[in-house]
Amino acid sequence: MPAHLLVEVETHNQELMTEYRKHTPGLVGQFGGRFTVRGGATETVEGDWQPQRIVFIEFPDMAALKAFYAAPAYQPVLQMRLDAGRSRAVAVEGEACAPSRAFLMVDFAVTDPATLATYFQQVQPLVSAQGGRLVVRSDKAEAIEAGWQPERLTVVGFPDMAALRACYFSDAYQALRNLRLSATRSRAILVEGV
Repeated sequence: MPAHLLVEVETHNQELMTEYRKHTPGLVGQFGGRFTVRGGATETVEGDWQPQRIVFIEFPDMAALKAFYAAPAYQPVLQMRLDAGRSRAVAVEGEACAPSRAFLMVDFAVTDPATLATYFQQVQPLVSAQGGRLVVRSDKAEAIEAGWQPERLTVVGFPDMAALRACYFSDAYQALRNLRLSATRSRAILVEGV
């Protein structure tokens, strides 16, 4: 099962971060990983989530993700990113991202499980009709850098940002969104992939 490293980055030292970015693609590739989001445009649509930069890296499985993150060759490179600003990261299993190029990412805590179950039953056909597909739906995200421990994390991939926006801002989805918001404490962003 594919695994995803989701990283939120706030850069304070751009020069050091530029150096970090030179080294990561080759290291990621050595472990079978590929970038699915690498700092694409984000738009906050729920809550107070204002990420400066989001990165998703897909690996063949959790073992490959953890091997990359713990690799001796990555440790000095990782330290560059950590020294260049603040970051928070989680590892989570899910589905392959391809062919998605835009993502709805929702981090939420459940307050009404029954209502949320109704939302999930109704939302899937609407999302599918717009070309969306579930990439991650997990309550088992593993924090691997400080500060981010989602209770539930959902990532839905779309063919492009136009399809994502058409779905999210449609009247039909807004009614379902209100149902989800009544059953959760949510924060969500739209993010453009590579």
